[in-house]
Amino acid sequence: MSDFNFFSFTLKRLSLSILLIASCAKDDLPLATNDILAKVGDRIITSKEFLQRSEYTIRPDYCKGDLYQHKKIILNNLIAEKLLAIEIEESGVETINTGASAFLKGRKEQSMRQLLYFKEGYSKSTITDEEIARYFKMAGRTYEISHFSFPGGAFLDSVNSALKANISFDDIYRSNFDNNIPTRSVQWEDSNHPLVDDILFNQPVSKNQVIGPLLMEDGSFVIMKINGWTDRMAMTDRAVQERHENVVNTLKERKGVEIYKKFIANVMKGKKVVFNREVLIPYADAISDRYFRSKEEKESAISSALFNSDDFLTLEDIKPMSDEFSGLSLFKLNGKEWKIRDFEDEIMSHPLVFRKKKMNIGEFTDQFRLAIIDFIQDKYLTEKAYELSLDTSFEVVQSANLWKDSFLAYQSSLLLQQNESNEKRYILMKPIIDKLQEKYDESIFINTDLFEKIKISKVDMFVTQNNVPYPVVVPNFPSYTDDSYLNYGSKLETGF
Repeated sequence: MSDFNFFSFTLKRLSLSILLIASCAKDDLPLATNDILAKVGDRIITSKEFLQRSEYTIRPDYCKGDLYQHKKIILNNLIAEKLLAIEIEESGVETINTGASAFLKGRKEQSMRQLLYFKEGYSKSTITDEEIARYFKMAGRTYEISHFSFPGGAFLDSVNSALKANISFDDIYRSNFDNNIPTRSVQWEDSNHPLVDDILFNQPVSKNQVIGPLLMEDGSFVIMKINGWTDRMAMTDRAVQERHENVVNTLKERKGVEIYKKFIANVMKGKKVVFNREVLIPYADAISDRYFRSKEEKESAISSALFNSDDFLTLEDIKPMSDEFSGLSLFKLNGKEWKIRDFEDEIMSHPLVFRKKKMNIGEFTDQFRLAIIDFIQDKYLTEKAYELSLDTSFEVVQSANLWKDSFLAYQSSLLLQQNESNEKRYILMKPIIDKLQEKYDESIFINTDLFEKIKISKVDMFVTQNNVPYPVVVPNFPSYTDDSYLNYGSKLETGF
């Protein structure tokens, strides 16, 4: 057995986008009527949701631009999605199977943890004018560095010995690797490791300075050399304002993360997991082949699943073990035994996320163990979020409903058109959507005043989050109609 004390584990993956959670600031407040873009039965479409579905995923060609006509098509499709979800619910057809239910549960709980971070981290961070002034100049700096990572043990000892012997950074690399030394640009606003940020942007540095080895949370070490830097000046009033806002937001987020780490440490205090290495090692070996298969094979294997990413482990990957292993004890958590079947049941809704995105097969067992530890940590944070009733917050409920309605609408479209192909689906579905608009006309309300104020771009984007079980921010665009006419429903009045 090998044990792990959570309280001693202070550095965990944390990479959350403020863009996605800052809207939670008003989460405890009742939703103002003028924030509702549309009501479809008991469903709500907010202006935020409209923008995210428009900007965070790829829209079809028939509404890809920023024309007013395209904006109306987008709204028609979002309303169509709600109508299809309502229609299949009222039909009584059972559509949500075990896999879908687990996915929706996982989605909701991820939103809960993000809101937990906002409340217990970001919202509690404060910054001073002195801090803003100090980092304002550094926010315009770009370092050019050389770097490489390596494992601990004998390799680390060798690197440290070479550094003490004044062997150059370049020679250390060339004595161990055949390819060119990796290089990259580093800016202050990048999502850098806290150690890197502190060294590069909070301490005096010099050209050709060697930094490290630095211990990373995945157990590897990083060493880097500063090749030089440039400072970008903010010359215009607008540039000064934008940099000021960027500094404020970045500092607040980074302080929020540090505050949240302390919150996590308190939540995890006293928690202990003991791994059964006699089971862990062969279990990891059994599934590693699937993890390391080609990307094309992996994508093909899970194309029908609701989980879709190349840096986490789903139940699909864990299937090599035969049923006879399901009763084996994988680890004990606070003295309670977790069998493999218990573990596999849980990751149905929380796929494992690996800290190290690029690894060799020899590292898999250790990275698998760390992923399980992070999974357990998230489990306790989720429990804390439930204790705080974050599952009932508007932001979480709306996010959960968004993914549920997207799933229900797609299942509804399959039943109605009897065709599983996505090709030209909007052409086949348009007459169906027209009839649903007519059927539910009295239950549809649109805030036309708010709609007129919304602006969209014509830039293709596909937004994802890092280091979470479900990286895709919003469901795919609901392509059910190319109709640009808003000739149904009623105007949503203030105070509705």
